[in-house]
Amino acid sequence: MTTTAHLIAGDRLSTGSTYEITDPYTERVIALVADGDRTAADAAVAAAADARDAWAATPVETRRRVLGRAGELLEARRGELVDLAIADTGARRAVAEQTQVDAALARLRHWSALPADLLTVPAEPVASGLAGTVTRTPVGVVGCISPYNFPLLAMVGKIAPALFAGNTVVMKPAPQDPLLVVALTEALNEALRAEGAPAGVVNLVTGAGAEPGAALVDHPEVGAISFTGSTVVGTEIYRSAAPGMKRLLLELGGKGALVVRADADLDAALAGATRAWTVHSGQICVTPARIIADTSVHDELVGRLRTALDGLVHGDPRDPATTTVPLISDVQRDRVAALVAGARAEGATVHTAANVPDHGYFHPATLVADVGPEATVMQEEAFGPVICVTRATSDDEAVAIANSTRYGLTDQVYSRDLDAAHRMAARLAAAQVGINTCARRADLPFGGTKASGLGRSGGTHALDSYTDLHATVQPADWV
Repeated sequence: MTTTAHLIAGDRLSTGSTYEITDPYTERVIALVADGDRTAADAAVAAAADARDAWAATPVETRRRVLGRAGELLEARRGELVDLAIADTGARRAVAEQTQVDAALARLRHWSALPADLLTVPAEPVASGLAGTVTRTPVGVVGCISPYNFPLLAMVGKIAPALFAGNTVVMKPAPQDPLLVVALTEALNEALRAEGAPAGVVNLVTGAGAEPGAALVDHPEVGAISFTGSTVVGTEIYRSAAPGMKRLLLELGGKGALVVRADADLDAALAGATRAWTVHSGQICVTPARIIADTSVHDELVGRLRTALDGLVHGDPRDPATTTVPLISDVQRDRVAALVAGARAEGATVHTAANVPDHGYFHPATLVADVGPEATVMQEEAFGPVICVTRATSDDEAVAIANSTRYGLTDQVYSRDLDAAHRMAARLAAAQVGINTCARRADLPFGGTKASGLGRSGGTHALDSYTDLHATVQPADWV
């Protein structure tokens, strides 16, 4: 069995206290992980602060090579990482391969090839008799706190732009499944050594509780926090970071609406809607959670959803026949169960899948029908395999229902009338809207409005959260 330690300035730091990591399907312990506290977080920040100036002065070409070399080292372990993703996160093999691992490796390759001039911001060369330049400068130490659903992909999305821009980082992965982030840290440390770079550029602290993450947010040497997770925790981070005026990138919860207009392709709409059951059991903040169907197609769509529900296979993530996997923990399973029980109590019609294994952290895939937009299950994020369906009699009503939650992350509109779909998309409060698709482009800005967060990642837009803009002016006749 693997036992991990904190990785600070390239060295393993064991605190003597560990906690168990379990496979969500087998419920067997697969690793013991260092259980850190504020002391470990403080040590990691101190190491990052010591390396801050040297790394900021390191040429961008070297920073890119570190990212590229780390990606190569992880690519050499791809098979091992895929198996680890299945055991650690409970993902189906296809999801583990394509999203947990391959997408993360692609992001490392992407950032390792970007031009250094991204750190120079275009500006008029002369205005009002003054020459001027604008450059991006690193904020210093960035605390990166990642979620449990896609631990490697999310962490790479944080550290790659941060390191490219010249920041040092302290990583704090979600407690449920930190093992992929441990592998990332090992690869980055080896790549740093190969370049003769300071060891404290990359640091890792793990822990079962909130203390190490809270310590990063509070620490005066941390210049920015990048957090992906729940709105509840994100709100606390926002509050705690305010006295230090820290830069924040908060990617928080969602309650995505999938609007099905009367003229929609129902096959396409069904494929999008059922992602909450088949793609990581709905443990994705951008998964459609509320289906708002025009009343003319509502009944047919519900019927199709019930047929799809009956055809799901809950089982071993390693089995290609499996469509629906367990949730990350018994705690999350019980949370989803409570939300579904509440829907029943509020009068909704609840359909659940059958033949669910009697082991593993499964919540059966669930369809909630005959539910109004004000119901708790329509307002609160489930982060599980739960789909809710409600009716709308017009585009105006559909938009009002879609915008009725406190979230504003990702919505979709399904319609054969693209002009009408675009008009509706412009009225939705979500930061991202898909038209006849649930896919998103990695190069476009990604983030949330309202309680879904602030700041944007996605492509080079992430640099806004990890850099400050530095303007320099001088008399134009001195140029």
